[in-house]
Amino acid sequence: MTGVDEGSANPLVMSEFTDQRPEVNPAPHARADVSRTTQALPQGLALFLSDVLGALLTYLLVNAAMSWIGNPPLARGYAYVWLVIWLLLRAQQGMYPGYGHAPHTELRHHTLTTIQAALAQFAVTYAVHDFDRSRIGLGLLWLLLYFVSLPLRYLTRSVLIRLGHFGRPVSIIGGGKTGDITVHYLLQHPSYGLRPVAVYDDNPELIGATLHGVPIVGNLQEAVTSPRALHAIISIPGARANVQRDIINAVRATYVITWATPDFFGVPNQALIPRTIGTHASLEIRNNLRSHRSRFVKRLIDVVAGVLILVLITPLLLLIALAIRLDSRGPVIYRARRVGREGRDFACLKFRTMHQDAERKLGALLDARPDLREEFEATHKLRDDPRITRVGAILRRTSLDELPQLLNVLTGEMSLVGPRPIVNAEIAKYGEIYRHFTQVRPGMTGYWQVNGRSDTSYDERVEMDNFYITNWTPWLDLVILVQTVRVVLKGKGAY
Repeated sequence: MTGVDEGSANPLVMSEFTDQRPEVNPAPHARADVSRTTQALPQGLALFLSDVLGALLTYLLVNAAMSWIGNPPLARGYAYVWLVIWLLLRAQQGMYPGYGHAPHTELRHHTLTTIQAALAQFAVTYAVHDFDRSRIGLGLLWLLLYFVSLPLRYLTRSVLIRLGHFGRPVSIIGGGKTGDITVHYLLQHPSYGLRPVAVYDDNPELIGATLHGVPIVGNLQEAVTSPRALHAIISIPGARANVQRDIINAVRATYVITWATPDFFGVPNQALIPRTIGTHASLEIRNNLRSHRSRFVKRLIDVVAGVLILVLITPLLLLIALAIRLDSRGPVIYRARRVGREGRDFACLKFRTMHQDAERKLGALLDARPDLREEFEATHKLRDDPRITRVGAILRRTSLDELPQLLNVLTGEMSLVGPRPIVNAEIAKYGEIYRHFTQVRPGMTGYWQVNGRSDTSYDERVEMDNFYITNWTPWLDLVILVQTVRVVLKGKGAY
């Protein structure tokens, strides 16, 4: 597919676009702002009410717990005041409805607004000399609120998406490669809250076609003269600088919200922070892998969460070990050699899911089936693998076979979240990305595991690992951990 971002811009069309910009009438913009607010109001209100429900439910649970342990309940009016402050902080962060917030951004807002409200209440309570009597209830209130309100928000948004009532319509300006990627991502992630309804491109051959089902309705001039949404995303990074400037300025004068995709392919996009140098715009590109504070936070999460999870699931681990023993002969734990941080090999622990003579069976099978040999050489996996035991098939489908890796996490060989562990034979397939791979610990779960798992191609896995490494933040780790629970419960893509 061709388009402006692939260097095929027609100078005549672009000249007409920039020279014939319509005069902007302020009145339509006032109406557009009202329309945008009205459009988002029901969806924002639904998410607001889900937070109110979470707050009320938390308050009732805390008072029930306080009564059970013989402590006085929290004063209703006093608690409600601080919960209202919590709601106002979230509204100030744009969480109602929160269109265009990446998952890690939403989690950061959720965490910071809860901590800010909690610390403020603790400070006021201490100042009025009521801290000793209320500290247990207050601590429990904010802790429960943090963990109760977020799932309720996700559930409410999921219902709105299923009903077709979530998201702001957006126009995509530029139907080339970047526009294709933009439309595909927004359609695949409806929780992002941006719904493509029209695409504009200067290539006449594209007019009338569709981009992942979204119609390409006109050229760039028509994007300004006949807008179909209040929000525009300009996806033409390959155009000349002066052309991009003119298009951005013309679109900005017509649409209420304008996003522009810069020509920064391969640059970590989640590490970009807008800055200004005098009258010029600039972008700060952070390298979180070099941040000692971020690394400390990651390791702290690994150790604390790893110990807690290991203690909680010990009975489950014993049951799995017994099932493996009864199902087939051989050791319970399998030690797989994997490549770790700084390129050092380590023993990656897993529950054994294969028969003892697995390698012999694999060799015979691949010799007899060239098609399976091709599949194995491409992905290092087989969808229908005869080596796997009955219990092993269940463990793999539920990802329970990887639970022993918690010991790898505690010893520092792995992390709870990171790129997928690889064998030495896969190093060549990573190419230049391998040097990034060796900077971090492999993870029990990761960006690839929650975005397709075994249903993705090998090149897509490598690309996802590279995205995670170059865009890593502690917030991204927390989002992946939350998404891992959902993916494991669905059991999709695991074999």
